[in-house]
Amino acid sequence: DLARVHTPGYLKDLAAARRGWSTERSELPVTREIIEGFRSLVGASVTTVARALQDGVGFCVGGGFHHAYPDHAEGFCYFHDMAVAVERLRAEAGVERVLFVDVDVHQGNGTAVIYSMDPDTFTYSLHQERNYPVKERSDLDRGLPDGVGDEDYLARLAEDLERVDERFPGPDLLCYVAGVDPAAGDRLGGLGLSAAGLRRRDEMVMGRYRGLGIPVAVFLAGGYAPSAERTARLHLGTAWACEESASGA
Repeated sequence: DLARVHTPGYLKDLAAARRGWSTERSELPVTREIIEGFRSLVGASVTTVARALQDGVGFCVGGGFHHAYPDHAEGFCYFHDMAVAVERLRAEAGVERVLFVDVDVHQGNGTAVIYSMDPDTFTYSLHQERNYPVKERSDLDRGLPDGVGDEDYLARLAEDLERVDERFPGPDLLCYVAGVDPAAGDRLGGLGLSAAGLRRRDEMVMGRYRGLGIPVAVFLAGGYAPSAERTARLHLGTAWACEESASGA
């Protein structure tokens, strides 16, 4: 499964927990225990997309490692779990057209590179422009200025989703990268969304695509609030929105 997305040399480096060019951009230790943990998390994402196809909605308590490239790690990401899951579905379940909607505060640069030449995958990223990482080119990027709050953010998201649907109608699956790091006060973000604004964001995305009958796989991605409890509460808002979309579909 991993080899459908990642290069043989990179996978060898990870198997040996070897620090070198392919792992030097990781912001986590290069240890066998951590890498094995990420392998397990990839398994969770594979299950999530399968459940999305089966039940209409799949929810991963984790995942969303959108900075991983085919040949190297970046940030907190060793494997691109979502791409591995998607490519397994394509190989085994006949899934074809896949849409990524990434609303983490950081651009999904690894996703953009992995699917840059794939006409059956559309990548959309809504992120803070003046923030990590070095930007790649998604199919549609919206880089936001610092400090954007609820109303401006949601207006831009609604406008962009209209453009996405015009350019890429009727996907077989939506991978929703629902980072809560756009929240005001996030330690690695610089936007200004409230908890209510994040909840409205999630309801907009999941309600829109579940209303169209499109399976949605949700990944938590980033969240770096001043306390772990605050981060968990923000992620819980995404879970509630997911539950509502599932029960209302």
